[in-house]
Amino acid sequence: MSWFKSRFLWGYTVARRVYGEIPGYPPGSRFLNRQAAYNAGIHRHTQAGISGTADGSESICLSDGYSDDEVQGDLITYTGFGGRDSNTGRHMADQELVGGNAGLVRDYEVGRPVRVLARESVLTGRKKDSWYTYLGLFFVTQWSWGERDGYKVLRFQLQAEPLDSYTPAEVAHALNRGEDLPPLRRNTVVNRRVRSAEVAESVKRLYDNTCQICGTQLKTAAGTYAEAAHIRPLGIPHEGPDILANLLCLCPNCHKEFDGHAVTVDGDGKVYQFGEYKADLVVHSQHQLDMRYLAYHREISEGSSR
Repeated sequence: MSWFKSRFLWGYTVARRVYGEIPGYPPGSRFLNRQAAYNAGIHRHTQAGISGTADGSESICLSDGYSDDEVQGDLITYTGFGGRDSNTGRHMADQELVGGNAGLVRDYEVGRPVRVLARESVLTGRKKDSWYTYLGLFFVTQWSWGERDGYKVLRFQLQAEPLDSYTPAEVAHALNRGEDLPPLRRNTVVNRRVRSAEVAESVKRLYDNTCQICGTQLKTAAGTYAEAAHIRPLGIPHEGPDILANLLCLCPNCHKEFDGHAVTVDGDGKVYQFGEYKADLVVHSQHQLDMRYLAYHREISEGSSR
């Protein structure tokens, strides 16, 4: 029996909220029903299409319920939840930017991947295909408001992560032909991005999305917004760590100035812009900044501050 045919998984683990991949259930894993996928932790709802809260949505499930959902190549157009009559499926009210809908917008803002589970009939067009396939990790690349039956609906575009997911077309082809799915070239970059997003969210929660330099708290349709700035940059040649002690919560303007070496912070927490005093850095009592990273940032910014 082929690998693809043999991975008929029931799922026996306890479902808990996890972003990114679920150990033991790689892309291409198949489930008899929604309950099995729930037990495995792939999608933590047996009815709802979005699993998440306003802080972030970790997974979605494609089913036959939404005629607006579209699958094309490596792209999925997904309709938000809410506003529909459970019996007729018609929209009876406007959808709202709350709960899992707001969570998908937050995923878009922070670049966090979303697991995608799909009923196989959506992929093949055959109603009899009632199993579910885990496609892998997708990223929300766009979101917008649309209209259906005279009411507002939310539409999300998700794109497959090439090395860590199967496109709907690949799965449909394998199902229709009874063939194996091609092996994935595993990409550790996505898992690092998941961990990085979690660290970034922690510093933003600590400051309630308020800039540590200027005190600005931006508001968007999905709520408040700020950015996590690495003090000592990641990667070659700086090799800064992706930890809370190496992060600041900044507004987009201050983030750009900090990364662009227009702004530095001295050992006493005083912020300077091109050598002129600007403000005192706000530091939460639970934020244990490592002053060595600020010193490193001053060193690499020295030529710009004069």
